[in-house]
Amino acid sequence: MAASRAIQCTVSTRSDIWATGYYTGVLTERRGIDAFFPGPYLSYYTLPTPEEVQNAFDMIDEIIEEEGPFDGVIGFSQGSALASSYILNDLRSGRPCNPFKCAIFFNATVPWDLRSPPFHVSEDGSCRMADTNEPMVNFDVNEMVPERGGCNGYTGPVSYEAKYLHRYGSPYANSEKAQITIPTLHIVGANDDYLSQSLQVRDLCTMQGRRFLQHRGGHEIPSDRMSSAKVVSEIQSMLQQVLVG
Repeated sequence: MAASRAIQCTVSTRSDIWATGYYTGVLTERRGIDAFFPGPYLSYYTLPTPEEVQNAFDMIDEIIEEEGPFDGVIGFSQGSALASSYILNDLRSGRPCNPFKCAIFFNATVPWDLRSPPFHVSEDGSCRMADTNEPMVNFDVNEMVPERGGCNGYTGPVSYEAKYLHRYGSPYANSEKAQITIPTLHIVGANDDYLSQSLQVRDLCTMQGRRFLQHRGGHEIPSDRMSSAKVVSEIQSMLQQVLVG
């Protein structure tokens, strides 16, 4: 993996644990991924429901308990969404310390808020709160549930019976003040269809210790020599800051 090769260039002694998803999905055409990787494409959850996101959190808890502690976490696309969701949920739980010292997000999509009140989606695109059946207004269902528009090939087809979680930043999520406080590195593609989501994830992190790098590619980890060198340099600088001071 390109991500693995980039990390291997940064430190001489380390131990990496790679957590893959449980589910196999069909990748819809998304710039960058299918040109480099033929699949199968694994997902940490088929749909962003409370049960499946909690199961993914439990997987991370088990890895930390069995293999930790860890200096940092790295994720690509949905992996970044899961990592940032986990960190934000952990911070809001009031635990005494962060599970990671830093985080690296490649082409991140916006994380899901496990503490948000879930909602249902109807076939006509209208939404209602799952617990109260209250209609939701000024709500972009295609942004919050991209599966409905067929633009997210990592998950299953939209279910009109499922309870969905809100993304951080949703007016219904009650998470306006939630922020990641550990040092973060955000690596994004200028031609990524999900660039706006990557920028939202960046803004969920405190400015102090936050790093940002944009390459010319799409929804991919850059592989050209110049971009790879910049990625390695940024990772080295952040690790120097976090591990050495």
